[in-house]
Amino acid sequence: MQNQGYTELKGRRYERKFLPYTMSRGQVESLLMRNTFAFRSAYVPRQVNNIYFDTPGFDCYYANLFGIGYRWKVRIRWYGNLFGYVSKPVLELKIKHGYSGSKKSFLLAPMSIDKDHFDGSKLMEVFENENIPDEIRLKLESLQPVLLNSYIRSYFISRNGLFRATVDDQLSYFQVRPTWNQFHFPMKEDNKTVLEIKYNLEYDDQAPEITRQFPFRMEKNSKFVSGMSLFKGDIPL
Repeated sequence: MQNQGYTELKGRRYERKFLPYTMSRGQVESLLMRNTFAFRSAYVPRQVNNIYFDTPGFDCYYANLFGIGYRWKVRIRWYGNLFGYVSKPVLELKIKHGYSGSKKSFLLAPMSIDKDHFDGSKLMEVFENENIPDEIRLKLESLQPVLLNSYIRSYFISRNGLFRATVDDQLSYFQVRPTWNQFHFPMKEDNKTVLEIKYNLEYDDQAPEITRQFPFRMEKNSKFVSGMSLFKGDIPL
């Protein structure tokens, strides 16, 4: 799959997440660069956008909320402007196996996200026209759009090239369903910064050498769960 700046995941990896509550993006990035693994910028910072999907009963949300050992989530991801023409959207199926995860990705045809007249059924038409395996297509048929989110991400890689890091902030969330949306009424986490360290399973023994240098601990965090929870009044229990 060709998509500039997109790292396709071909195997399982760990994604260790940290929430440095009292630190800004710049302070977190400075920590990475001062780390003995000497992280450096790997790609220009950019805006990341996602539409997440779930079943009508919100099975994905509850599985991720309660940390079920095997769980999955489906999203369309793109970069740049949140609304308008999207030239290279990517369909992603993220699968969690305990503490490690894998991802299947499919480059989609261009589409548009209209802030005023979004129609969730149009997304399903995009799926129908793509070269997506039958087992994935079957899973998509039972899903509906439930959340739109956006944030700014910067990218880093360790000097030895084995570890990647991302720093996210300016998180915004929008509720969405197949026939309606709240794109004019975002919920924001303006003071939240999320750090992720990502690496293949075989390098797990080296990871503590990186993370012990952080003045904060690893925490469970999912932007999907965080965003959905902001609208939990509309989610049936």
